[in-house]
Amino acid sequence: MAAQSSLKILEVSTISPSSDSPNTATEISLPLTIFDLFFLKTAPIEVLSFYSQANLDCFSFDSILSKLKHSLSLTLPHFLPLVGKLTWPPDSQKPIIHYTPGDSISLTIAESDANFDNLSGDHVTEARNFCHLIPHLETSDSKASILTLQVTLFSNKGFCLGVVANHAVLDGKAMSLFLDSWAYISKLDKDSTLLPELTPFIDRTAVKYPATLDSMFSDCLLATNSRSLKPHNFEDPTEDIVRGTFELSRADIEKLRKRVFSWGDKVGDEAKTKTVEPFQLSTFVLSFAYIMVCVAKAKELESGIVAQARELMKETGLAIAAYRIIDGIKKIEGFLDEAEKWIKLATGQMGAEGTQTLPEMITVAWSNKFKDYERDFGWGRPQKVALTNIHRTRATTIAESKNGNGGVEVGVVLKKHEMDLFASLFVTGLQSL
Repeated sequence: MAAQSSLKILEVSTISPSSDSPNTATEISLPLTIFDLFFLKTAPIEVLSFYSQANLDCFSFDSILSKLKHSLSLTLPHFLPLVGKLTWPPDSQKPIIHYTPGDSISLTIAESDANFDNLSGDHVTEARNFCHLIPHLETSDSKASILTLQVTLFSNKGFCLGVVANHAVLDGKAMSLFLDSWAYISKLDKDSTLLPELTPFIDRTAVKYPATLDSMFSDCLLATNSRSLKPHNFEDPTEDIVRGTFELSRADIEKLRKRVFSWGDKVGDEAKTKTVEPFQLSTFVLSFAYIMVCVAKAKELESGIVAQARELMKETGLAIAAYRIIDGIKKIEGFLDEAEKWIKLATGQMGAEGTQTLPEMITVAWSNKFKDYERDFGWGRPQKVALTNIHRTRATTIAESKNGNGGVEVGVVLKKHEMDLFASLFVTGLQSL
């Protein structure tokens, strides 16, 4: 068992939006939408970006820290809701995001004696080794912070930028947009109007849906819990939980695509193969389908995921998984028609097929479209980007490959013996294509 790393807190400060921006003086209240409410009780989004000293050239840690603080202050006026708090007023049917002039976010500066190369590499390592790099997001029953940050120095090795956000306020796309905007302003090293593609749109009134869904969600929450804003209790990973990063090259993905098409006529009408166009077998769909098959086999699952696990054990399991994922994406268009079912699932009132027990599921987070390895704050691209909330949710991640080859990085969290089997299945499966 590896020794636990120690963390020395060097500074805890707050960063306020730049007062040079006139809109920081305006109070903001934004209601959550039904789509936000689904993530009210889920684990926060946690993104760690590692920067190697070897790639920092002449930049000192002090100069980098000063640059981060200054550019963050300039970025926050564009993202004022993130500076505020999530509250649930007594007279409100649902929680709201409330920003008050003078609000700020917490920034922790720390130093770690952990093995930087071990944490920033792609090999299998204990998931709990990352916990000390993740800043704590303050949350109580009545009020919840939305964003918090930590910068951790590894002496003569590099540093890690940790960003944690309340999932009810930000999804992966919004988090990626915030980080991209911050990096853009940091690299320019001056205040600037954001590019249109980096400018957030925060008017939630533009999201239209039946108002009855809000009351339905609130009633379900109150029936099972209370008005508490605390997320479900996601415990830190134990020593037998490990994470690893695996690579799918562009050539691998093309082989997966050909294999899925070659099996298309063998999976039956249920998979709706005739409705699948070539462009629908995207890199994301093919990567997630392959992960599903490998994880299901490694965990020896029997049922309960979007494609029943026993189907994934078949020779045609990859094709079945791909077509089911495509079918699931199409069904999102009719989400509101089944909103009641999803509300009950999100609030813990219903499990699979109306039962009270939730099935074990293979889920995916993040996207290879977020271009994490193109994000440059002014001192170069990160050596490693890791989404650590999957240590608790046991989801998988798909991100673009750092190698810039058109492939993807697959992040997986499993028990040690499951990871050993997954790694073997992942390699041998590609070799057999």
